[in-house]
Amino acid sequence: MSQTIRVLDPTSKGPLDLKPLAPAVPSLEGRVLGLRVDRTWQSYTHFAEYLQEESRRRWRVRDLVLFDPRVRQGTTEEERRKVEGFVRAIDMAVVGLGT
Repeated sequence: MSQTIRVLDPTSKGPLDLKPLAPAVPSLEGRVLGLRVDRTWQSYTHFAEYLQEESRRRWRVRDLVLFDPRVRQGTTEEERRKVEGFVRAIDMAVVGLGT
């Protein structure tokens, strides 16, 4: 059985480039959760550590994949290529706090 993965570009073209929210996921059980981590964003790092603990114990995810973008230099295309493997390895991701 073949499946299609739709990759969404998380970058914004500006305040008028509005996108609808992704549909809610009914359950995390048995899925692969991706977490973006970043040592420079301490409040999110603490939250990601909490999610790592809770995702297996409470939400029973099958696996957890961490992605650290490291230094953000280069072109937008180079930055997009950094996340390709991460996106293909997961069912869903938490990438920030929405602050």
